[in-house]
Amino acid sequence: MKQAMVVVSFGTSVPEAMKAIENIERTAEQVCGQPVYRAFTSRIIRKKLRERDGIDIPDPHTLFEHLIAQGYDSIHCLTTHVIAGIEYEQLCADAAQFPQVHMARPLLWSESDYDACVHAVMHNIPARRENEALLLMGHGTEHFANAAYCELEHKFRTEGYANVYVGTVEGYPQLDSIIPQLQAAKIKRIVLMPFLIVAGDHARNDLSGDAPDSWKSQLEALGFETRTVLMGLGEIPEIAQKFAGHLKEME
Repeated sequence: MKQAMVVVSFGTSVPEAMKAIENIERTAEQVCGQPVYRAFTSRIIRKKLRERDGIDIPDPHTLFEHLIAQGYDSIHCLTTHVIAGIEYEQLCADAAQFPQVHMARPLLWSESDYDACVHAVMHNIPARRENEALLLMGHGTEHFANAAYCELEHKFRTEGYANVYVGTVEGYPQLDSIIPQLQAAKIKRIVLMPFLIVAGDHARNDLSGDAPDSWKSQLEALGFETRTVLMGLGEIPEIAQKFAGHLKEME
């Protein structure tokens, strides 16, 4: 049987953020013992990379067709999506058109996935000072899978990590729901970190940018002291290992 490994990401056009995707791909290669092929789902990012940098990255459908034409009769596909939301379902629907393609799970699926992510984040951030909270920014979605972010926050609490909050850009809870909790807990200092695979546009603009509507600017305007950990989840070794483990499970 001729088998291929594919890693599918949303993608990023921020060069400094690409290391997160590369780390997941490299870890998957090491764990599975064979090279992986790369695909990006975002048409806008693929177009920008092609026009700006001359880098041509295929979409998943095109890559699947290419690999099958090359004689691969089994394709294991790892997605770097965080939750099983709209984009994950769309990718699964696309993959279902090819009997040769088998999909791995996203980052947050089983209880052990949540446990691993909670401890990985806490082991890879700078030590927090007294009365300093950690506020994580997830992407969020209108899909019911958005509940994963609430479960994640609860997991931090039950694993013994106090003053950890999880918000989203496009789902629930958003920042305006978290601010009253911070104030009620008499938090003065906040560590901001993206709960995103890459520290790309959302992390650099919506979370930590200088514009008045960024989370950093809004919090500082209310008197909070902030500092930012500009690190994508894919850069964390334990999380890259978790992704690779999902791919390894398929063998």
